[in-house]
Amino acid sequence: MHPLDYPGPAAVHAGWLAADGGWRDLGSAAVPEELRTGRTCVVAVGSNAAPRVLAAKLTAAGVMTPVAMVPMHVVGLAIAHSAHVSPAGYVATTPYAAVGVRTRVVASWFAPDQLAALDATEPNYRRRRLPVELTGAPPAAQAYVSRWGVLAPGGIPLAPATQAEVHRVLAGDPVLARLVRLDDGPAAVDMLGRAETRERVRLRLVEVGWVSPTGL
Repeated sequence: MHPLDYPGPAAVHAGWLAADGGWRDLGSAAVPEELRTGRTCVVAVGSNAAPRVLAAKLTAAGVMTPVAMVPMHVVGLAIAHSAHVSPAGYVATTPYAAVGVRTRVVASWFAPDQLAALDATEPNYRRRRLPVELTGAPPAAQAYVSRWGVLAPGGIPLAPATQAEVHRVLAGDPVLARLVRLDDGPAAVDMLGRAETRERVRLRLVEVGWVSPTGL
């Protein structure tokens, strides 16, 4: 996946990633017991909800055994962009607590080795158990939550948008606009992915008050 295409197409129907990385529809059937027992349910809102992205991560780690993926709606959770830039140069998303908000997510069940491999791909996130009062989430479900909080210009969480739209928001601050030419497409992504630039952006977001807590 190119950074400008983040997060990639999420799973539309319930199914599972086969050992060969292919997709198998579940149809109206329940998730097979063997794909749930002894596994951890993780609710995804970003690229981990995209079968192609998830298969690539697990295949690269050598743990591409079957993984069930089920789209569902939960109440009490919302999605916004995280207040950081990823090493790949895109501004990813994060879940955050939002009373009464109904949000579409994708639940997946991971074996221990798969979960360890996935953790290694998420240095800017903490895997947290979701609140028990979250309506619609599987029991004991977890989620990757940003370590850096929610990107919230003017105190309003920035809802999921294209990377070009996120760049335009960042360019609204003169300091951020000087850090990188945010209208340069792929060149901007390359610049944003540099460690020094990423850290300067993160610190500037805090400085101007564009960061809110996730509440999770």
